Amino acid sequence: MHETTGDHKTATAESGSPGAAAGEDQGAVIDPGSCPEGSTAQQVLPVASIMQTCAENDYSSSPLLHSQDDIGIQLLCNAAVAKGLDVRYHRRLIFEVFNGQHRVIFRQNSPANSAVFTFCARQKHIAKQMMAAAGVPVPSGGVFQDYETALHYFQQAGVPVTVKPIDGSSGHGVTSGVGTEVEFASAFAFARKESRKVVVEQNIVGQDVRIIVIAGKAEAAYVREPAHVVGDGQHSIRTLVDKKNAVRKKNPSLRLDLIRRFDLLERKGISLDAVPAAGEKVQLTSVANTSAGGETVQVFDHLHKDLLAIAERAARCFPGLVQVGVDLIHVAPAVWKAGSPRGYVIEVNSNPGICDAVFPAYGRPIDVPDRLITQVFSPAGDGLVTAHTEPTIALAAPYANHQYEQAFTEGEQSQASLIQQAAFAQNVQVEHLSNSVFRLVGPTGQCLFLSGMPEGVRMVSRKVTRNRVWLDDILPTSASYKATNRQSLNRFRLLVIDGKLVSALLIRPGERGQGDTRIEVGDLVHASVLPIIDQTLTAIFDPPFVGIDLYAADISRDMGEQPWQVTDAVCNPRLYWHHFPDQGDGRDVAGALVRSALNTEQAVQKVCERFVLRGAVQGVGLRRWLKGKALLHRISGWARNREENGVGILEAVLEGTPAALDSLYTLCRQGPDSATVESVERSEQPCTGKTRFNIIG
Repeated sequence: MHETTGDHKTATAESGSPGAAAGEDQGAVIDPGSCPEGSTAQQVLPVASIMQTCAENDYSSSPLLHSQDDIGIQLLCNAAVAKGLDVRYHRRLIFEVFNGQHRVIFRQNSPANSAVFTFCARQKHIAKQMMAAAGVPVPSGGVFQDYETALHYFQQAGVPVTVKPIDGSSGHGVTSGVGTEVEFASAFAFARKESRKVVVEQNIVGQDVRIIVIAGKAEAAYVREPAHVVGDGQHSIRTLVDKKNAVRKKNPSLRLDLIRRFDLLERKGISLDAVPAAGEKVQLTSVANTSAGGETVQVFDHLHKDLLAIAERAARCFPGLVQVGVDLIHVAPAVWKAGSPRGYVIEVNSNPGICDAVFPAYGRPIDVPDRLITQVFSPAGDGLVTAHTEPTIALAAPYANHQYEQAFTEGEQSQASLIQQAAFAQNVQVEHLSNSVFRLVGPTGQCLFLSGMPEGVRMVSRKVTRNRVWLDDILPTSASYKATNRQSLNRFRLLVIDGKLVSALLIRPGERGQGDTRIEVGDLVHASVLPIIDQTLTAIFDPPFVGIDLYAADISRDMGEQPWQVTDAVCNPRLYWHHFPDQGDGRDVAGALVRSALNTEQAVQKVCERFVLRGAVQGVGLRRWLKGKALLHRISGWARNREENGVGILEAVLEGTPAALDSLYTLCRQGPDSATVESVERSEQPCTGKTRFNIIG
């Protein structure tokens, strides 16, 4: 969940400057009945009047009040059963809802969420970058690792800020309304307990609104009021909190989140034993999350359509998420200026709590579970169905650049480098969002990647394959297999893309102190391996990209005639192993993955260009740098130093796809740190048909 104050909220666009706001104008949050169409009035949501005129909702008769299970899942399952659908619960908050062959897998409140988009939503700086690029208004801020740099930013901003971990939820490590250096030091240390990187973002005075968006349409909204008490002139804050908690225990959504946090009181030096005056409101926390004692007030009936449109636009930045919780701040009328955004999107939540909409403390309940199940099982939800295809053997083509293994190192970076090289070879553009997140944009579509994992991998598969105990229970094993067989069997790594076996390796353990030996054996795979792949994919909910570890005596023999066991499955398998085996020809599995992710098989026409780089470009390692970059772009050709009118230049003839040459041109204009590139000229040349890159002279 997102963190807020009652009247303050902060947000950050990673490239924003202190005090600056990014994004376009956002509609006001107003009572649609109080202003004519086109009015510029900026009004406060009637939260206070709702709380004053409406009694707090009483859910004491709810059968879920004393439930020991996840209430959100129970609500979704009840909604499914009410529609005549079947439910199968697995474990660890994962369950399936199905009707005949139409099966949708849920993880807690969210159906078929993409693991990649879930990661991006959780990484606040990446989410803001994605939204800002789509024109969604997001406030300014920064991401910091060391305290001194963060403190300098805070001092330069000159406004109150919120400090929070870069990756987190439920208010952990968050402090809002930080206005002094003493408070900042404490807040930064608090956030660092949760993550290595810390977000510092500008506070915005206004009302915090959570809008639930399902399949691109806003369906519910509520304001979260920070934990507070109202004095009666007789009882202490401690006693008033106890009374509040007694009421919270009667709300299925709030009963486990009692008021226990008092950071705002501590910052102001107010004791829990203080007795507030009659009618005096005392705010206890700087954040408004219900997990920190906040109260929910349903305001969907009072939101202006423009604010709903902003939330829907923010949710559309994450197409791999069916249900999104969008947190916004409606700028307070007292500080709003004409021409500036009337609201800011602070962050998005890939797995928003649905109970707060069903059990708001104040206002009309909204049946989000029913609307979500209805959407999932409508024609528009067909894309959420877990796809299962019969496995086949379709080995990837040989890898052409196996001799340049030294340019790639094992690990996350090699995953991205191999995929991006494959993308450039197919004339696909690469857009970088962070060191590990990038988007491929081709003529037939686009796909977001996290390292080597495409957006089509769902969160449920990711969770299952990272749970050793669960895998041991569900991965297939032959009837003849015994634990004692393992030492006599060979380990094989099978790489599967969209049900196609594209590569197979025999992995032999090395002698003492030596690494494993990887041998490409794809041509030897017996067709009887396919049913084993089929069982494995079914067990882990059919990810489109998976590496499977199979122990067997001989992969070229009928698997029905030997003991075997599948021991592991991973959704981000190492591409490097298959491109650069120790024995046998490497396979271009990254190319197969890119073609699958973008659904393209078209042939690409190469072009040839001559680059001339001027400046301090000789004797600085520029040719070697250029060769490395050319390899990563699947570009062939040559480079040499020469004189022109008595001035040293670097000349290169480069052959590759247009997307690859455009990307390399951009890199050349900057060059390595050791060089100073003043200009880069490019001109068309006839193609040479070269397949390697050479340094001349």
